[in-house]
Amino acid sequence: MPKSVYSLVLSDEVVAEIDRLAYAEGTSRSKLIDRILAEHAGCETFSHRTGDIFGCIEQMANLEQQFRLLLTPGDELLQLLGALPYKYNPTVRYAVELYENDPAAVGQLRVSLRSQSRPLLDALGGFFTLWSQLEERRFADGSFLSYEIADGRYTRELRPVAGASSDQLGEAIAGYIRLFDRVLRSYFDALPQGAPAAAAKAGAVFAKSLTPAVTQL
Repeated sequence: MPKSVYSLVLSDEVVAEIDRLAYAEGTSRSKLIDRILAEHAGCETFSHRTGDIFGCIEQMANLEQQFRLLLTPGDELLQLLGALPYKYNPTVRYAVELYENDPAAVGQLRVSLRSQSRPLLDALGGFFTLWSQLEERRFADGSFLSYEIADGRYTRELRPVAGASSDQLGEAIAGYIRLFDRVLRSYFDALPQGAPAAAAKAGAVFAKSLTPAVTQL
């Protein structure tokens, strides 16, 4: 939704209360006022859309016990933490960032793990490569997916889904994270039997758990 600068005359007491609420919510004065006016006028703003999408992801995280929601200030970023079934249970971070005006992508998912263990990072890199291959084969127009694999990190652009509401898009992104985490944990569960066995196990879980909505992202 395009934005412009407008001049408004507001009571000092109202602005003070708006600032207090904006600070409590981790947002700006302009964004909060924009959202309040949009609610009154019946318009959907980026903030509304973000809230609906993140609400679906939070609901999924509350149902799936392996996730922990990490509260962060701001309207465009949501982070979840999960544990990897590996020595000392290292933490995996899922960060979802939403874009406001990008026709090519609704946002980005970043999956990352900080570790000094080279065997762990190498195993994680092997999984990321496997995951990208599974996506390219099974997702809609898989050859056009945009992703990047780095040491300890997988970054993936999330494609817009034609005709999807904010709730439907949120459910699809939540489903993507849930699928990724299930396949990741199954890979590391089977890794003691060797990389081929881990890849076979992960591929089977991927095929069983993949949904049509997720393949559109």
